[in-house]
Amino acid sequence: MPKTRKKPFNPARQIAINCWLISVIGAAMIIYPLAFPIETYGAGYALEFGGVIVFFTLLISGFVFARVAAKFDAIFSGKGLLAHWTYSHDEWARYTEVEHRRNRVEKWRLFYLIAAISVVIGGLFAIFERDAWKTMLFVIPSLIAFIAVVALFAISLTYRENRKYLGEVYIGTTGVLLNRAIHYWKLPASFLHSVTYEEGEDPYIDLEYSAQSGMGRGVYAARIPVPRGREDEAREVVAKLKKRGKVE
Repeated sequence: MPKTRKKPFNPARQIAINCWLISVIGAAMIIYPLAFPIETYGAGYALEFGGVIVFFTLLISGFVFARVAAKFDAIFSGKGLLAHWTYSHDEWARYTEVEHRRNRVEKWRLFYLIAAISVVIGGLFAIFERDAWKTMLFVIPSLIAFIAVVALFAISLTYRENRKYLGEVYIGTTGVLLNRAIHYWKLPASFLHSVTYEEGEDPYIDLEYSAQSGMGRGVYAARIPVPRGREDEAREVVAKLKKRGKVE
């Protein structure tokens, strides 16, 4: 039986903390070969290379999510809040299964992109540091395998949480928290691109927004199911978002 939460859970804060904790591991990967030289040729270099990526990526991500967490705390308190809905068991069960299929496709698409980038970066290091190519043959496949595990974990985590918790959504002028999924479009170089109300047996609000990522601007989507009896309110929410964000 899904559980309900009395207080809004702010996943952005937990993500920020996790990012900073993992960044410590990256720092250790950088420091260890300097403090304790590794005799195996290229191993220390590979460890430092991975440490730099982990440390700076997670450190910066932590600060970004900490800012997002503060913004959602403001939404929870009513600042910029447009709607707060909860769903029946049947409504949320249908949404959970549909979104699981969509999430699985999106996560694997992202995995293939990151894997390709890793191969390119590893190839460049092998070219400019020719003696390290053997090490890269081990590092890059290991990195890709790790990313695949992360993708599998992300897919299963979202699915488990949607099945465990009865869904609710906070819709604000700057972002949406749908159960434990964050959608935020007020970071630098980010904006709400489109918002539409989709009619049907299970109507929903379709959001599309742009946000900056490590490889440039990315386009993301959120599909917010509309509870029975909230159709008129949903149309008003769409109208307010369009007016405020000047979107289609």
